[in-house]
Amino acid sequence: MGTVSPLDRDRARAVSGRSPRPARPTVTLEEKQTVIRLRVNGARTPTRLYLYVDGDLADTWVDVEATYDASPERLAPGRHAVTARAVDALGRWAGASIIVER
Repeated sequence: MGTVSPLDRDRARAVSGRSPRPARPTVTLEEKQTVIRLRVNGARTPTRLYLYVDGDLADTWVDVEATYDASPERLAPGRHAVTARAVDALGRWAGASIIVER
């Protein structure tokens, strides 16, 4: 077995007629002092972004920006699982979850 160079990959792609599958987008969630920040990278727009709190859909956006801030004010006191999922124009998806304590 040998190594495959970028030139070899280009030749194989030309023969097969297929290009490599693009990388999936990424979603990051982080809790800042007064907001939950959602960031999407590598997605083909339009991207739909879904925010779930304890498994229930809490908010949706159609991505025009790469970063959104969600206010955790509506959360009841206690621990909550917050999950974000993004689906881009190519049907690729990514998600991230955090635990938020109020």
